[in-house]
Amino acid sequence: MIARRTTRAFAMSFVLSFVLFATLLVTSSLSSSSPRASAESLPPAGITVRGHGFGHGRGLSQFGAYGWAIGWSGQPGISWDAILNFYYGGSGRTLSTFTDADSRFIPEGLMTTRLTVHDGKQTVAVSQNSTLSWVGHSGPHAAIIARPISRNRYNIYASPTVSCGSTTGTPTGFTLLASNVAGPIELSTANGASPTALNHTELVGVCEPATSSYRARIRYYRGTIRAVTDSNGAYRTVNRVATESYLRGVVPRESPASWADTAGGAGINALRAQAVAARSYALSESRYSIAKTCDSQDCQVYGGAALRTVGSSTVQILEDARSDRAIADTAGYVMRHASGGIVRTEYTSSNGGRTAGGAFPAKADPGDIAADAVWQSWTRVFSADDIQKKYPSIGVFLSATSNHDGLGGDWGGYTTSVVINGTAGSVTRSGWQFRTDFSLPNPWYHVSPIVGPNPNAAPVGSILFVGDSVGESISREFRTAVMSTYPDVNFQACAGRGMAGADCLFPIASPQIDIDGVGVVNTSATPAIAIVQLGYNDDPATFASEANQMIAALTAKAVQRIIFVNVSTRFTSRNYTLTNQVLASLVASNSNVSLFDWNAHTSAQDKWRWFDNDSLCCWIHLNPSGRAEFALFLREQLDALRNQNILPVTAASSSVVLGLPIRRSDQGAIIKSVQKRLNSQMRLSGRNRVPVDGTYGTTSIRAVKKFQRSVGLRPSGVVDRATWDALGLADRSDLGVLRVGTRSASVKSLQTALGRVLKKNIAPTGVFTTSLANDVKTYQRRAQMTANGRVGPKTWTSLMVTVARLSQK
Repeated sequence: MIARRTTRAFAMSFVLSFVLFATLLVTSSLSSSSPRASAESLPPAGITVRGHGFGHGRGLSQFGAYGWAIGWSGQPGISWDAILNFYYGGSGRTLSTFTDADSRFIPEGLMTTRLTVHDGKQTVAVSQNSTLSWVGHSGPHAAIIARPISRNRYNIYASPTVSCGSTTGTPTGFTLLASNVAGPIELSTANGASPTALNHTELVGVCEPATSSYRARIRYYRGTIRAVTDSNGAYRTVNRVATESYLRGVVPRESPASWADTAGGAGINALRAQAVAARSYALSESRYSIAKTCDSQDCQVYGGAALRTVGSSTVQILEDARSDRAIADTAGYVMRHASGGIVRTEYTSSNGGRTAGGAFPAKADPGDIAADAVWQSWTRVFSADDIQKKYPSIGVFLSATSNHDGLGGDWGGYTTSVVINGTAGSVTRSGWQFRTDFSLPNPWYHVSPIVGPNPNAAPVGSILFVGDSVGESISREFRTAVMSTYPDVNFQACAGRGMAGADCLFPIASPQIDIDGVGVVNTSATPAIAIVQLGYNDDPATFASEANQMIAALTAKAVQRIIFVNVSTRFTSRNYTLTNQVLASLVASNSNVSLFDWNAHTSAQDKWRWFDNDSLCCWIHLNPSGRAEFALFLREQLDALRNQNILPVTAASSSVVLGLPIRRSDQGAIIKSVQKRLNSQMRLSGRNRVPVDGTYGTTSIRAVKKFQRSVGLRPSGVVDRATWDALGLADRSDLGVLRVGTRSASVKSLQTALGRVLKKNIAPTGVFTTSLANDVKTYQRRAQMTANGRVGPKTWTSLMVTVARLSQK
């Protein structure tokens, strides 16, 4: 169960009205009509980030190239050179061949690649056919270890059998060939550098140590392997290989070789464009003193020729004949500047439908749209706590605004900056920095707030959420999007759970309950509302009986509102349409049952991007975008029921009237309202009429006492909430606006609260001055509210919730 939000009293010496109101805000379960904030709202519970694309968006889009290659309705596929011209053309850039005059771009005629997994480690090379040599010194062997002992000094060990050895001492089965020798140490096999080598047994293998993700393994490379120390004294392992052989390890890692089989073979033009982009990019690189490029996504992904797990005879071939063909078809071609230099042809997985600009023109990319990649659109959700932890200097999070390049596309284009406002100040991050801070897929995105609870809405009763692995997967997003507004939730979700009969598939920890859905209901405290997100693990043929068991269990518990979330029918091996029909019939036959139609919400063609078909199962489980969208969907659906007054409530909430209680010498517009109402309610005229001057003096106090006696209230002469309501002003919280000239205890509370939030010494005089109005404007701007310097219910509520959060930090 997700921990319930608990009450925390304010340890502040505020006046009573402030304390009572702030406590109400902290302890009530409240909502707004939508997760999207208006201009004047409470401090948000978090943010939703929606974006397009994967990668940096510059240059060629790999999915875009594929879309251009195969074409779309009204647009036939285009050639690989046309694809390259679309992404890289202009400003004199052209396609040309690599010539002998370009030798300066590739010293020694070899592509040199830093193998980053070996950084700081010894280099261990093996040969399946025992033809491994320490070039110029010793061989053949089956394995050689070059172990660094100091800057550019190595001990060399060799073995007659294939082994990865150990990292200390003389490895078992190895013999010390030489000690304290100068690097670099070059290792090669008899035929490994030949482009005609056909089998991994001819290539040099490099042992990769085990990680948390995989067991120790051997990766096989064309060319030679070099153990070297860079200019900073760091130990590196480098692969030296002919450029075209190097590309055989890049192209199938960057673009799927299967594209060559699509659209009657037209898809190979995407691979050809990829080959030229990869060739140009590599040749334009000059990253390190010991290598031109690296093998990771920081450069371009290079996997070598083959891979084998240590102890297994199964070899995974990483090259592909289709990619090889694309490389051969474009052999020697590069993109060149007008000056003759080779273009650094950056490329990205998907640009989402528009290139980012920069070195190459920003333009709409219909090819990327046509390719319909999973990364074309994505969604993420982050809580206020996530933001505050990332930027602790802001204090309590108030708002975030994304700014864009104005070059076209959704939200005005790629994100140039994000401004994050808080009670203690603001932080501005570039679009790229914010993307990195939160591991976003691409720098084209828009930030919008997730609205927190609405203090003017009635608190909703407790909720029991019963779910399966789909529900379990959204626990983080649910906490941000839903529990910020509906905090009293018993969240019970586990993989494998069914409506009746199927309990949790894997061990779970308390307070989760390892039992089926009906069992969860029977063993949990009675909620006001139950949300049942089950059905995927139930047989559709028997689902009606199981669903009726759930209805019976919930009815026996006297649950007031039952909500079923139906299932996606994208997985067709089970008749989930029948499952959804059962749920629909339960809604039709039970007045206290509602349906959240997740299936309809996700039925649009582009919503396939929310589902994960690569892990456990079959268009049921959700990827990160789907998890965010599912949580937001649940929030929107709950808000809709609340707006229809369908959700049971625990108590009525009263609106807050600023300026109460009114005492002698208080001043302001609210006092004029009271004076007018006294005259009308008591029918005062002439000499008995209360002057409507906005000052609460003797005449007004005398009239209030008389009114209080007439309605059975204690004649205190103080306008408290009971007196206000008795005057017929119960629904007129709008009259309580603090502004310049107001004098009241509420202003003291305001001054104390602003002082805490703005970290400023503001004396609690109770007088609303021009200086105080400027402080109010500062807060309103940070909270993205209308900066008018007046404090009405919205500004007051926002400020008090912010103070509450400060007290909880």
